Amino acid sequence: MKVRYNFVDKKDVQYCEPSYTVKQAYEKIKDSGYRCIPVLSNDGRNFIGLVYKVHLLDHLYEGKGSEEDPVEVLIQNEDAFIFEEESFFKAFFTIKRLPFIAVINDENEFLGILTHANVMDVLADSFGMTTGGYTLTIATIEHKGAIKDLVSMLKDINIDGMLTLDNGEKYLRRIIVNLPAELSKEKLDKLVKKLGEKEFRVTHVDQIDVEK
Repeated sequence: MKVRYNFVDKKDVQYCEPSYTVKQAYEKIKDSGYRCIPVLSNDGRNFIGLVYKVHLLDHLYEGKGSEEDPVEVLIQNEDAFIFEEESFFKAFFTIKRLPFIAVINDENEFLGILTHANVMDVLADSFGMTTGGYTLTIATIEHKGAIKDLVSMLKDINIDGMLTLDNGEKYLRRIIVNLPAELSKEKLDKLVKKLGEKEFRVTHVDQIDVEK
């Protein structure tokens, strides 16, 4: 999955420019309701960095700065961006320490922002929250070919999604599998029993209902 399918478009993003004064930047952040907004070049095309509300306040009240000082001196996180064609997997590591990251194209033009909410939406989708169905948490003794063995046992059922936990553990691994909502309770119970007989112990079964 690529970043380009999961971000907030530029037209919906509040931002300021390096030519702004501290007062102008503060007013823009205050109006936005966020603690941080991106800074774009004066033509509104290129990402320069982030400016934080707390840094503006520190500058005014702790650093005894002026409201007319340029906001440019308070820009942070110039590297807080990701390219739209990069994998969503990379976004997890980039956004971890930041409120959001900018999304840019190959010409370094600002396209929008990727937020933690966007990341949570992708995770929710991987857990079947958008399609509904059953989510099985399966514990198994770690061994070579464990995933292959599990998939073989589920060959007659459409797997909507799969996520592995405890990667790198020597003895135990948990695998989360999403199965379709149309699976009958009787068939599900038989499957749980069958998995247990092959050392794939189902520790949790969660039914995900999607609100209509």
